Amino acid sequence: MKYMIELRNIFLSFQETTVFNDFSFSVEKGENVCISGPSGKGKSSVLKMIQGYLLPDRGEIMVGGLVLNKPNIKSIRSQVAYVPQNIHLPVATGKELLALIGNERKESLAVSFLEQLGLPSTMIERPFDEMSGGQKQRIVIAVCLSLERDILLMDEPTASLDDESIVKLIDVVNCLEDTTVVSASHNEKWSKAAGEVIYL
Repeated sequence: MKYMIELRNIFLSFQETTVFNDFSFSVEKGENVCISGPSGKGKSSVLKMIQGYLLPDRGEIMVGGLVLNKPNIKSIRSQVAYVPQNIHLPVATGKELLALIGNERKESLAVSFLEQLGLPSTMIERPFDEMSGGQKQRIVIAVCLSLERDILLMDEPTASLDDESIVKLIDVVNCLEDTTVVSASHNEKWSKAAGEVIYL
């Protein structure tokens, strides 16, 4: 398998608006790629297409050596952890989020990531409605990291973080061994830390 993720000749439009016209890019295993550009250019759409939640009008997508199609979609999504931009969760705490995704046994790992991201271990049990946006974002990131998936997708992961928290997140992501990371962000500090930046 040459690439962990590959988008080939992608055409994508919404009604009369063309988002991508013959767009291609590839990501090797273990690579850290940031997709950057102004709002509305399709950064989030790329992450959704990689997971099969958004289908292009034309083109081919390969993930983990599999063609993204209906028979392969479940296997592809099992390789991916996704941190969304807008976090609206049907649970009240990080501990409940772990249970929701069936990952309770990895609570100690999630707590370890929490601490690396600058939060105390007790935050895993604190209600989300008692947290700031940045604290909640780091809880969700720590839980997603505890899944230990081959691919980590992050949509605007620094949106609610201050500079110190961004540096901590960069350090954590840089220490992920063999994890392929694709993020969408217009934060300069974050994009500079990526191995490659794709500008839309």
